[in-house]
Amino acid sequence: MLLVSVRSLRPGMTLAQPVFHPCCQDLVLLNEGFDLTEETITRLAEFRLTHVWIDFPGLEGIDAKINGRISRNHMQLCQTLNESVQRLERRVVIRVKLADYKRAVRQMLTDIVAAPDHAVVTQQLTDFSPVLSGHMANCCYLALLVGAHMSGYLKMERPTLPEDLAENTSHLGLGALLHDVGKLNMPPELQNKSVLDREGTWPEYRMHVRAGYEAIHEHIPVLSANVVLHHHQRIDGNGFPDKESRNGTMPPEPLRGRAIHIFSRICAVVDCLDHLMCPHGRMVPTVMAIHALKDERFARWFDPVVVETLLRLIPPFMVGSVVTLSNGREAVVIANHPEAPCRPTVKLLNAPVCDPDARVRAQELDLRMCRDLSIAWVDGLDVRPYLYSGELEMPVPAMVSV
Repeated sequence: MLLVSVRSLRPGMTLAQPVFHPCCQDLVLLNEGFDLTEETITRLAEFRLTHVWIDFPGLEGIDAKINGRISRNHMQLCQTLNESVQRLERRVVIRVKLADYKRAVRQMLTDIVAAPDHAVVTQQLTDFSPVLSGHMANCCYLALLVGAHMSGYLKMERPTLPEDLAENTSHLGLGALLHDVGKLNMPPELQNKSVLDREGTWPEYRMHVRAGYEAIHEHIPVLSANVVLHHHQRIDGNGFPDKESRNGTMPPEPLRGRAIHIFSRICAVVDCLDHLMCPHGRMVPTVMAIHALKDERFARWFDPVVVETLLRLIPPFMVGSVVTLSNGREAVVIANHPEAPCRPTVKLLNAPVCDPDARVRAQELDLRMCRDLSIAWVDGLDVRPYLYSGELEMPVPAMVSV
């Protein structure tokens, strides 16, 4: 199957996966096997969907690399949250839905651990990001994914716990799932803002961490509630909220370095990446978001071990996606290489994907072996300024106490 942008669809293409309503993920717009028409393509664009999976001869091997069960569970997370976001009775809804949240988190964690090498469907993440419930579900998924791949670091950061408890990330997932619940009663113009926007410095925006904590801390585990409260703390101590003085006579102290719980550090990074993948509600290629996360300013914000782990898990170019090479030819990404993330293996197309005669050439092209050829455009955007080498496996940086 092939991931095709809606603007490149043509009548006669057949869906390889169901298409869900972007704001109601239990509502199927079109089923797998549906043959697209001009009318349905127009409707998909009206729903502001960006990409869909289609059947494409020669790419049958990609199907096994996409974990459909995790994708479905992710959609269920979005739907479960969306029912709460659309209602104002926040305290009641959180209490009633808590069992559903816990069940969904446990299922997602089980599937991630069972298939740790599955391809991360970043396109699905960006489709849901503009909606608050989608962003919260994305952060849950990414936080659990990161936690599943850094068990050694979790044990080091939680040395007083038995190993099995130190590695248990269910409370991390629940906290990440609900991390922005304090935004539910914020004005609509602030709900989808992030700490990366100028509004991120406004007191009204920064109140959402305490508002969320006050709403749920009596109903969820302490560790999960602390993720909600502290997911905007920074390694250099310039995050929020301030830590309250115990005796009331000392000025508040900011949390910094290892004083920030590892679960909050993980949530801080995935929250930022999800916003970078869909700034201001507009999807950008994943490689651009990754490039932004590697900016020097974030070295003062985030735990470098968490950042490095996340960057190893999120491929700049997703398997099954269409890219344009520097020679102008379109190609399909069929495999990624952690030691050279911006040089995947591709298969060339003999014509643009929107051409009825487009076919995949049988020969694979490993871009690691082609120094004069690289990926240049994704969805019509020039990504060459955002490529990074990553040619050699780099050691994981140590967490530095500030």
